[in-house]
Amino acid sequence: MSKRIIQLTDLHLQVSSETLYKGVLPDARLNQCLTWLEKQEYDLLLLTGDLCHGGHVNAYQRLKDYLAFVDKPWLWLPGNHDNVDHMLQVSDQPIDSVRTLALADWQIILLNSTHKPDGRGGGSVSQAHMLELTHYLEANHSKSTLIFLHHNPIPVASTWQDKIMLGNASDFTQLLNEHKQVKGVVFGHIHQPLDCLEGGVRYLGTPATSVQFAVQQEQFTLQPELGPGIRTIDLGADQSWQTQVTYLDKQANHYG
Repeated sequence: MSKRIIQLTDLHLQVSSETLYKGVLPDARLNQCLTWLEKQEYDLLLLTGDLCHGGHVNAYQRLKDYLAFVDKPWLWLPGNHDNVDHMLQVSDQPIDSVRTLALADWQIILLNSTHKPDGRGGGSVSQAHMLELTHYLEANHSKSTLIFLHHNPIPVASTWQDKIMLGNASDFTQLLNEHKQVKGVVFGHIHQPLDCLEGGVRYLGTPATSVQFAVQQEQFTLQPELGPGIRTIDLGADQSWQTQVTYLDKQANHYG
């Protein structure tokens, strides 16, 4: 039986639901996505970091309250703008551990990439978690695997963004190249779509629910308005898979 994952990323909720983030109301954007979600058939919702800009505990509680109306399992990951301790205060999800789950014939692995923050937005997967990841890959060498994390482990040809990607990207991608069952790596952070194949692994960047960043820029540049972005991933029982990005219509009441 096939299974569907829906990914939301880079929500950037503020301390107040009425506070703008780069010209939009991120809570309104998220709720637009959750309204869309109510009409979808899916099995798992993944939120892949930069959930609450500044990591305020009341913003995580507000997010958890929104997600209380989601009738499917959901999991969240931290990003560079998140506060792991505050996330743990409002949810018992073990976000600072390597998490695995089985879905269809697939192994899904969730990684925390906020180890050793560089103060600019970059982060890494800790050495302990790299060892644990190696263990899971070796123990399930015949099971097709998808890995989710926040930071992009490959460059995206934007000078400013490539300075704040996954800090130990070379070690990470080398490990994946040694384990051919890894079919894809899915991430946020870049606020834009990316779909490329390197070393037999498909790398998928997902646009934000908040605002999008222009591609291939020397300096930070916002993309002309596209609306919230969502990624859908369909996993086949025969280990086939498909994915697509959906942009929701921008709505005038999202802006201050």
